[in-house]
Amino acid sequence: MKHPSLAGLVSAAAMMLAGSVMGAQARSPDSLVRAPEITRTLKGKVCTSRVGATFAFGQDGHYAYDGLWTDHGHYRIHDGTVTIMLDSGLEKSFAISRRNGVLFMEDTAVSCA
Repeated sequence: MKHPSLAGLVSAAAMMLAGSVMGAQARSPDSLVRAPEITRTLKGKVCTSRVGATFAFGQDGHYAYDGLWTDHGHYRIHDGTVTIMLDSGLEKSFAISRRNGVLFMEDTAVSCA
């Protein structure tokens, strides 16, 4: 039996924390970003948070995070969300919204290039 790594446990905790602090604005219909716009914004791009964490969304569906730790997996895009499936087996959907023209993953502002 495989034991979870510290990075995997930290990832799980971070995903749960991010999900529990989602703001009401991210769930409001006014800020809902449809799947085609999310695809144009994220697919094939590297997004960066204000504190320097990077979220890479490959053209082929691969996902990578580099910040307080590193993680890899795959992603799927839906209306209003992106679902991350980490190689560790963890899965989490993150709300995608725009507030005052800024893209947010949950409550984290990101810019994508």
